Amino acid sequence: MPLYQRQGSPFWWYSFTWGGVRFRGSTGTEKERDARLIEAEALAAAKEKRTYKDAWRLRDAFGAYWDEHAKHQRSADFVFHKLEQLSRLLGKDTPITDLTNAKLLDYRARRRGEGLAANTVNRDLAILKAALNHARQMHGKPVAELAWKRLRADEPPHRIRFLSHKEYAALLAACDADLHRAVTFAVATGLRKANVVGLTWNQVDLARGAIVVPVKGGKLHTVRMTPQLRAMLGRTRVRKGRVFDTTNFRKRWEKAVKDAGLDDFRFHDLRHTFASWARMAGADIADICDALGHSSTAVTMRYAHIEPTQHISAFDRVAAGVWSQSGAHDAPKALRTKQTRKA
Repeated sequence: MPLYQRQGSPFWWYSFTWGGVRFRGSTGTEKERDARLIEAEALAAAKEKRTYKDAWRLRDAFGAYWDEHAKHQRSADFVFHKLEQLSRLLGKDTPITDLTNAKLLDYRARRRGEGLAANTVNRDLAILKAALNHARQMHGKPVAELAWKRLRADEPPHRIRFLSHKEYAALLAACDADLHRAVTFAVATGLRKANVVGLTWNQVDLARGAIVVPVKGGKLHTVRMTPQLRAMLGRTRVRKGRVFDTTNFRKRWEKAVKDAGLDDFRFHDLRHTFASWARMAGADIADICDALGHSSTAVTMRYAHIEPTQHISAFDRVAAGVWSQSGAHDAPKALRTKQTRKA
């Protein structure tokens, strides 16, 4: 296959087969003449069996990871952009066995020096780790042993901003009619912004009282509708396409936040509001984890510090069942006699 250009990439890419093995990768240049020279070098390397037969280079690992896994994910565009950045900054011809902790610490320092946030740099490293693991697990390629946990940049404590009931009322009052419904829906379900603004009627089952949406990892998450939420959605007559009007959504949202007088508030904080209110109402971490669609309670533990306003302990929950079937008169006779003598 001749050189080609991928959508969203300014660079030329090559793809060819040699010895029954397909070689593909970015040339890292926008000039076709230079790209042809790089393609010729890649072909020569393949003929000399220096690339796939022995240790892979980053371009090989990234190409395999992209074609066999990443391009099929919902985050494909984001991952593609990150792979291009990593190729450019680490060197696409770097053998994957030559990566060291020192090199990646230098990469981390350079990226932080450019003003990137710690979580952004950590996402870069996470994608690099995923590509290397793919090369090792799926293709049996040797990969350098790296201290991934220690390579992570220190991130600030997770930010949790949620609405008070007074702020919530002010926000609703500042919304137009359809945005009012979207905000109410977001707080009632705890869904992410992408699921709210992208919600379509074929994901809503009013008869069953359930909403099924795709979440991270390509999984499906089911939200149980409360009677109030079901009634709100049921009042919509035309049920085709998107559930909410997304026209100028960002502009309308920002205006409502400003008019409500809210500081430091994002749409994602409606999800925090759902979880925080649930916690304050007595829901345990496992319940909140399930409602939010988290893969484990480790993520949900960020809400653990929020104390329920009406905490019902395990003892209290069991007591109702215990004492509904028995009373003080059911205590053993010897114990009642002993207690009477003490009195």
